[in-house]
Amino acid sequence: MGKEESILLLVVSLGAFVIPFISKRLSIPSSVGEILFGLFLGLFFKGMAESLTILHFLGNLGFLILMYLAGLEINFEKIKTTPKKRLGVYTLSIAVIIVASFLATFLLKQNVVYALVYLTVAVGLLYPVLKDTGKLETEYGQTLLIIASLGEVVSLLLITAFFMYFEYGFSSEMFVHLAGIYLFFFLAYLILRFFQMYAWWHPEKVSMFIKAKDTTEIDVRANFVNMFVFAALANILGLEYIIGAFFGGMLFAMIFKKRHQIQEKIGSFGYGFLIPVFFIEVGLRFDLTQLLQKEVILSSLVLSGIILLVKVFGAVPLLFVGFSLREVVAFPFALSIPLTLLVAIATLGLETGAIDQKTASVIVLSALISGVVYPVLFKKVV
Repeated sequence: MGKEESILLLVVSLGAFVIPFISKRLSIPSSVGEILFGLFLGLFFKGMAESLTILHFLGNLGFLILMYLAGLEINFEKIKTTPKKRLGVYTLSIAVIIVASFLATFLLKQNVVYALVYLTVAVGLLYPVLKDTGKLETEYGQTLLIIASLGEVVSLLLITAFFMYFEYGFSSEMFVHLAGIYLFFFLAYLILRFFQMYAWWHPEKVSMFIKAKDTTEIDVRANFVNMFVFAALANILGLEYIIGAFFGGMLFAMIFKKRHQIQEKIGSFGYGFLIPVFFIEVGLRFDLTQLLQKEVILSSLVLSGIILLVKVFGAVPLLFVGFSLREVVAFPFALSIPLTLLVAIATLGLETGAIDQKTASVIVLSALISGVVYPVLFKKVV
């Protein structure tokens, strides 16, 4: 490791510690502050980001853990216990968002990747925003989490399909590959269901996956094994490894209802250092001077506006399940902050060559704008 890399690693480590305090004072999400910090560092370490092996490794590991935690956050128990009529309305809301996103992309004659940007929904930033507003335990807050959970699963499936299409084109090879991937996840689901039945009869033997009282932290090890196995298998099947990690976390969430303890452990490990390093590294990859170009700023503002607009259409079905007009108005702001998945789309798009540097810059900047502005407007409305 050279001197410059050592200095940058030191600065990144200090930044990962200090940024949450600064972000709190500025009333912005920590992840937004970390990306901005990375952009600022890029002015001094320009061109080094791709050659920093250790930083790149830590960032990728942070990305992997972030997506695994995103899968773990999905509450399938709440989805199962939701009345079918309401669940139908929530599903219709997601369907409207998807249709509106592709329609906007078609009318504006844009790259299909923009449809993914418009339709993407995630739990990530929504959870702390609901907690801050005191809406987390309310029926409205739980509804938002259910819709966001459904939307996140659909978003990841569509992101998977898009990058498969980009790599193989609209060919029989693509469909064979997709069939193999979904067959794998179906078989994995069956195996995990069998494991769930085994856990029902022998709870003491599988409790190590969610809690451990010894110094070896078997529960954490078991979850990391689960995460890396799914990431590795996804990569073997031609998928991005982070999508495998997401599905690994999601399938784990299907089986273990009481997983709060292990979520806290992995979350403290990930959000404590590795995930902030990922966001800082994302900022390092982009040129701040390019982001501040008039054309990029205007495109990002338009993109952020369309992200909100398609969610406005998705809010309409909620009028028929008893929510107040104020709550329906607040809905688009709540679902227009998928910061982590927008950054994932920009990162994957760059790595696979699906988009150019300028497009990635626009997506990242629109993610930052949405992540800063829409939570504030949501809080104002509710």
